[in-house]
Amino acid sequence: MMTYLTPFERTGYDLFRSMRDWENEFFGGKSAAMSSCKTDIRDTGDSYVLEAELPGFQKDEIKIGVESDTLTLSAVHKEKTEEEKAKDGTYLRRERSTSSYEQKLDISNVDASGLHAVYENGVLTLTMPKKQPAKPVSRQLEIH
Repeated sequence: MMTYLTPFERTGYDLFRSMRDWENEFFGGKSAAMSSCKTDIRDTGDSYVLEAELPGFQKDEIKIGVESDTLTLSAVHKEKTEEEKAKDGTYLRRERSTSSYEQKLDISNVDASGLHAVYENGVLTLTMPKKQPAKPVSRQLEIH
């Protein structure tokens, strides 16, 4: 994908970065895999809604983990075993193979006990309710 029509104009163009990007896209490097999964996060007032495009993944290939204040969203699609390939026939062309995706999010202001996830039509929707602010406790002290 060409970003600039005039590549050597003084616009901050980096020839070497473009070559690395092309190489990663062509050979399926990290940037190509990461760019294929788009993520949006909306603030709905009382919660955050994350929508992640994970096309080609089955529901059981997607994992959502919470550790402390970090949410990890990962998906791994593995290539078929030799037995499964033999049942399906011989491939004449094969472009799809193993793919994976992982993203970590800080959820320090989210109530992790109320997380709710739905995966439908290649889109994962994760609803994350916000933590309610702690109400200040007031009390009277007795003087001795």
